This record gives sequence, C-alpha cells and structure tokens, in this order.
Amino acid sequence: MNPIRVLLAAAGLAIASAFAPTAFVNINRVSPQRTALCMVQGQGDSYKKVFVAGGSKGVGRLVVDKLLSAGSEVVTLVRSDEAVGELSALDGVTAIKGDAMDYKAVEGALYGCDAAITSLGGGPNDGRDGDKWVDYAGNNNVIEAAGILGVTR
Repeated sequence: MNPIRVLLAAAGLAIASAFAPTAFVNINRVSPQRTALCMVQGQGDSYKKVFVAGGSKGVGRLVVDKLLSAGSEVVTLVRSDEAVGELSALDGVTAIKGDAMDYKAVEGALYGCDAAITSLGGGPNDGRDGDKWVDYAGNNNVIEAAGILGVTR
C-alpha cells in the first residue's frame, strides 16, 4: 500500500478518535459535558481560532462543524466560490478562496490561528497530475506555514 495513503488513513483515525464520545476518554476527571475535542487539545477551550485546510467536503466539513459546536472560530481555505458562499454563511466561519498548492495563500489564511488541521487529499478526478500531488505539496504547505507562524497544534 502507498505510504502516503497509510499516513492519511492514520491521520483520519486520529481525527476520528479526537471526536470520540467523552465516555471513552478519561483525562484528569474532565466533566462529561466537555467535548472530546477540548480534552484532546489538553488546554480546555483555549483554541479560539482554528485553520482547516480542505474544510468544504467530507472529513474536513465534519471537522468544521465539530469545531463550531465546540465554540471555536474557524478559518478555512477552499478552492471554489460555491464553497466560500456555503461556509461563509455559517456563524463563526471565515472562508478564504485559495489553493493549498499556493504557499502564500496558505500562510495568509493561517496567520493569527491557534491551531491547524488539514484534511487535504486528492481524488482520482481532481484534475491535477495524479492524485498524490495535493497529498504531498498541499499538506507540506500547511505544515511549513504553521511552523513558520508558530502554530504548534
């Protein structure tokens, strides 16, 4: 199996476990009313502004909804005008049109965020040179920009 696909599958499992019901997570006597997301963060609800790359569809959209329900402000980078309109209509979401393949677009969207989440992944019909390009370069741009801006989560 392709190592990139294995890595993405492992990341998907990590994201899924982050949103597990609180009954399965036992960290320092946290109230059951607290979300698993806050417990995984380890700092309560201190993440006020979270960047989500790929937040318009699939897992990314579920992450956006979970973050909003946890009270976080969300900044998402999306490629289409339709996604910008749909996400901008949600309270607490700032949708920015751009491409994860453009480092400066990623860096500009990520500026001022407390945490970054990427759910980027190319599909067989995404119109690029193979479905692995965004898997590597797009995610690399998010990781690099987060490091440069001091976003450690």
